[in-house]
Amino acid sequence: MSRRNIWFISDTHFGHNNIIGYCRLHFSSVDEMESAIIENWNNAVRPDDLVYHLGDFAWKTADAKRVRPLLNGAIRLIVGNHDDIPSLAAAGLFQRIYLWKQFRDLGFTASHIPMRLDQLRHGAKNLHGHVHGDLTGLEPFHRDVSVESIGYKPVHMDEIVAWAGATA
Repeated sequence: MSRRNIWFISDTHFGHNNIIGYCRLHFSSVDEMESAIIENWNNAVRPDDLVYHLGDFAWKTADAKRVRPLLNGAIRLIVGNHDDIPSLAAAGLFQRIYLWKQFRDLGFTASHIPMRLDQLRHGAKNLHGHVHGDLTGLEPFHRDVSVESIGYKPVHMDEIVAWAGATA
């Protein structure tokens, strides 16, 4: 039996028209953006894999309901500032929903918004989204997995573990 792969991604913003003008100018429409993200996701993630989505999954819950069935894998959502927690929880789209998630044994904390060093309890690394590839003001202990920083495709746990174990 093969092992279950674990992936990370953030800020897919499914259904969000204005995100294109903000930081995704190479897409001509939401349909084009969504198609690219879904294709990249499904090319990497198998149906039995696990994905940690670090927030801002979709613009509206209706968009999340529309897109979620098209994506491979179980998804655990770490909520972002655009995620409607009660509505998404009621929709039952995600295996679990977190405010943040500590990967204590691996030395990092996953969150949507970058955390300060003094906020990190176990390990001194922070995997996050929110910044859409703008690394201004971030420290070496930060790692952005917003789609703009990762080529619009999920990052495998092995890459994250290597980053978390590296000295800054």
